Amino acid sequence: MDPALVKAVLPGGASIASATSRLSGGATRCDVTVDGKAALSLTQSWWSERDTTAMVSEGYAGTDDGTLSDDGRFVYTGKAGVGKTSSCTSSEHPEQNLYAVVQVSDSGTGDQTAVKSLIVDYTRAVEQSAACE
Repeated sequence: MDPALVKAVLPGGASIASATSRLSGGATRCDVTVDGKAALSLTQSWWSERDTTAMVSEGYAGTDDGTLSDDGRFVYTGKAGVGKTSSCTSSEHPEQNLYAVVQVSDSGTGDQTAVKSLIVDYTRAVEQSAACE
């Protein structure tokens, strides 16, 4: 991922840290803190292939009244974004699609353009990662 896109949504501060955790259903999340306070959450989560990006976005805070991209792969607001990967498959998750999610804390910028750029970049990074077979 482009570090400048991550920095664009974070609040100012002296120190940054991250921690990764596994969630139920094969999901993973990376939580980023700035000066010890929650700043950004990056999640990868499997959803049924019948679900749309708009449906998946309803499961995440901050996506209410989000903008849907023309191709239907992304939903984003100034606080969160959801992106559907285009080529991720997994034998552990048959008939499911992998989604990338970014959620910015209340101390973040609230910049919809920055969140859009970040969710597109993060989704592409997930597509090129080990999460995709």
